Amino acid sequence: MFEQIKNILFSTKLTAVLLFIFAFAIGLATFIENDYGTPASKAIIFNTKWFEVLMVLMAINFSGNIFKYKLYRKEKLAILMFHLAFIIVIIGAGITRYISYEGSMHIREGEMSDKIVSADTYFQFKVDDEKMQYTFDKLLFLNPRYNEKFSHSFNFEGKEIEVKYKDYIPNSIDTVIPTENGKTILEIVTTGQSGRVSQYIEDGKIVYFGGIPVSYNHNKFDETIQINDTDSGITIKSPYDITYLSMDDQTTGILDANETHFFTQRKLYTVNNVQLVFKETHQNSKIEKISANKNNKNGEDALVVDVISGNDSREVTLFGGRGYVSPKTIFQLNDLNFSLAYGSKHFYTPFKIKLNDFTLERYPGSNSPSSYESNVTLYDERNEGFEHTQRIYMNNVLDYDGYRFFQSSYDNDELGTVLSVNHDFWGTTVTYIGYFFLFLGMILTLFSKKSRFLTLRKSIDKLKKQRVANLLLIAAFLSIPNTALKAQHNHDSHQHSEETVMDASHAEKFGKIIIQSPDGRLKPINTWASEVLRKVARKDKLNGQTPEQVLLGMLYNPRYWQEQPMIYINRNIEQLQKELNAQNNYATFFDFFDHDFNYVLSEQVKEATRKKPGERSKYDDEVIKVDERINICYMVYEGSLLRLFPKHKDTNDTWYSFLDYKKFETHDSIFVKSFLPLYFNAIHQSLDENDWQIADSTLKYLDDYQKKFGASVYPSETEINVEVAYNKINVFNLLFKHYAIIGILMLIFLFMDIFNPKKWKTTAINALSIILFIHFIAHTGGLAARWYISGHAPWSNGYESMIFIAWATLLAGFIFSKANKMSLASTAVLAFIILFVANLNWLDPEITPLVPVLKSYWLMIHVAIMTGSYGFLALGALLGFLNLLLMIFKTNNNKNRIDNTIKQITYTIEMTLIVGVFMAAIGTFLGGIWANESWGRYWGWDPKETWALVIVMYYAMLLHLRLIPGANGKYLFNLLAVLGIGVVIMTYFGVNYYLSGLHSYAAGDSMPFPTSLTYLIVIVIITAVAAYFKNWYNKTKKI
Repeated sequence: MFEQIKNILFSTKLTAVLLFIFAFAIGLATFIENDYGTPASKAIIFNTKWFEVLMVLMAINFSGNIFKYKLYRKEKLAILMFHLAFIIVIIGAGITRYISYEGSMHIREGEMSDKIVSADTYFQFKVDDEKMQYTFDKLLFLNPRYNEKFSHSFNFEGKEIEVKYKDYIPNSIDTVIPTENGKTILEIVTTGQSGRVSQYIEDGKIVYFGGIPVSYNHNKFDETIQINDTDSGITIKSPYDITYLSMDDQTTGILDANETHFFTQRKLYTVNNVQLVFKETHQNSKIEKISANKNNKNGEDALVVDVISGNDSREVTLFGGRGYVSPKTIFQLNDLNFSLAYGSKHFYTPFKIKLNDFTLERYPGSNSPSSYESNVTLYDERNEGFEHTQRIYMNNVLDYDGYRFFQSSYDNDELGTVLSVNHDFWGTTVTYIGYFFLFLGMILTLFSKKSRFLTLRKSIDKLKKQRVANLLLIAAFLSIPNTALKAQHNHDSHQHSEETVMDASHAEKFGKIIIQSPDGRLKPINTWASEVLRKVARKDKLNGQTPEQVLLGMLYNPRYWQEQPMIYINRNIEQLQKELNAQNNYATFFDFFDHDFNYVLSEQVKEATRKKPGERSKYDDEVIKVDERINICYMVYEGSLLRLFPKHKDTNDTWYSFLDYKKFETHDSIFVKSFLPLYFNAIHQSLDENDWQIADSTLKYLDDYQKKFGASVYPSETEINVEVAYNKINVFNLLFKHYAIIGILMLIFLFMDIFNPKKWKTTAINALSIILFIHFIAHTGGLAARWYISGHAPWSNGYESMIFIAWATLLAGFIFSKANKMSLASTAVLAFIILFVANLNWLDPEITPLVPVLKSYWLMIHVAIMTGSYGFLALGALLGFLNLLLMIFKTNNNKNRIDNTIKQITYTIEMTLIVGVFMAAIGTFLGGIWANESWGRYWGWDPKETWALVIVMYYAMLLHLRLIPGANGKYLFNLLAVLGIGVVIMTYFGVNYYLSGLHSYAAGDSMPFPTSLTYLIVIVIITAVAAYFKNWYNKTKKI
């Protein structure tokens, strides 16, 4: 019996099952969180006992495999490191869950605190008889969808007591419901976080309005505002003077304190800055709590419990939630004193923190925070009055006595700070040890002579001795680039007469003038002009003119350009094309306005923006995009975007447009106001006399002005020249076309060389490999240039990560090119597809400043390794798809050649997946380190980090299949390698656009599902099914 249990617990089959269940469960939890909130995902999955048991089983299974497969032997050391790493990480997670806690500490400047507000929410219970007491706290994850209906019974001093869950009302607000034998309820309208809100006072009760007690037919306390029913009507008496405003005739007046006045409708009463409006009274009614929609900010979460003691019982409603320490609800029942609360609770540090100063820095000319920090002093009376002063800011923490403090947030007036606090020294330390073993295991696996990685390499070398052929490898790829290239729509044939064409040489000088964007970044006009033209016309040039020429023309001669069809309208939205009378998918600026200059899309834009992204039609989406293009054009013509003029000694280094000339001192304001008219006059002279030195010399005045008064933030000449060159070359736009051509040619020559080996074909393949390597160097140079221009690693947004993934994919191809040239050709085509997607208009290539949390060296390491892993995993999926195609076309005549090719490619896939999953694992856990160093926790089940872990679990399961009898066939391995790209796509795109979380761009509102992905899924399903049945047929026929 014991042996059977041991064999089950330590079996590789159970390993695969546990990994699959774990991956499926945490992936499902992200969707639960998106729909019902974080507490729901914790209550249903993350903080459940069965999930803990699952992790314990994984640790036991990994431990058993160490001895079962004798991983402690020298030649198995690399695999041992990986198993130990995950066991140690699970132990660290257990310590964090059961011993550690986290929360936040709020401190105002000049004040001290030792008080931490817990991140978790609790139901807190206390009962006493003034001699003895009994308390307990229960951790709760209440949510709208699922709640643990807890109950707790005990005997206290001979009395049976039970407290049990009755209801949970998220974001609860009061409402009045008619009922028989109900009470009279007074409804008063006041102001809340979401504007006007009704509050209700029951007959004989007191309710607080902004800290001021207001009573209704309850006159026991003189300090309350007393509202009473009388025979003459409703009256009000206040210990403070009351001002009022009549809504009917706008008359105002004052009601003297401590005197009785009539309380009438349609008057706005103000008492100590609290505004009250008497709306109505409700007869025979009662107040009930209902859940308001999420847009209503006036509600608060409510927990309803029943307390039973002997024959007495009481329903208690407790208000609170995460981040709120609610006052205790105190009452008596069965001669016992009860105290209940719901929400966060306080923890106390054995030392105090004083906030000396809080500082917030912004990007030049912008309200966007560049960084913010707290200058604090720690006082510890236990340690002989120990004092320590330190700055806390993003990615720079304070560690002391097992506590770690992080900069989290700040008060709106910038005079207070909010620090995240984590008390998890041992959990973090143990987990970091696990990470170290993980990194060590990867190094040993890749370089150990007896590792699985090197074994696969040797197997491939053996297979390469056999010449293999397969015509289908060409067909699989020829269809991809052709259809993709056809998808590009070229509007260059749309020609118009040109009235004033700016001199190209002068426009180039104009392009090097610096402009400040709304986010505070200083960049050449060349960059800004390219962004404007790309957004408005979806072109790099217009009518043969460069972006600088077009922009300068729009400024100098707006009327001409307003009549030119340059605003792109999607050709697939025929309704919008007809409404705007678009010509060849382009409309003029004037097409958007009627004869009275009313905006013709006004109602359509309002209707589209009111809808959630997932509910919008293609027409709605295009209306919003076109509206953005119109607004960009309008702001160019108006001049509000032309922030060309730095202000001397401006505290925030803000640059202004000529419209803001009044903000400058007299002498400078004259220059700011008059420069553009002078400059346009110079352009007019240059056009008339065909001498552009006139405009050049005038433009030089602006250049000198910028360098003089904007010297503190003005970019260097090298930075300007590099950015202009980067824009002109547009390297990534060129590369994706070249990658397609090189990849296809390589596949053709590989196919020809396999069937009919000739030296010239091998030479051609090698030559193409060299050409591809030159392109790879250019790709690397483009990334380096973008890094230099932006000042940060070029993988901080969607566009940058795509071009980096394409680079990493090519790197994977070169790494495995010696093992299999097919992998290099495949990565060239894959790089084309990735860059093609990156160059689509929904990924913005604009360089933008980083938010404070991203200003970390961990960004460079974590994101580079994590996104780099996608390239290796994508290569594995593409090669797996090729193998499925080979299986479909396998016949008795080509059996040996096909089988040999499938083996070779399968071994290559396994190698790429090993590298990919190692990088994904290290990238995931480095992300944990980044999170821990930045905001205080190494793991928080955010959807992005959760799906990154799903990648690791999925591919770990896949790589274990070869050890499971009956599951180690090549068809299943290749199929799962293909399906794995779905997990990668979900991690990279899905989390950002379909789920809520720290990495989300959609905040939970689902974007429409891409049609292209639907087609891709259908193709994969058809291919997988066809390969399966062909495999089955070949086995029955013994082919």
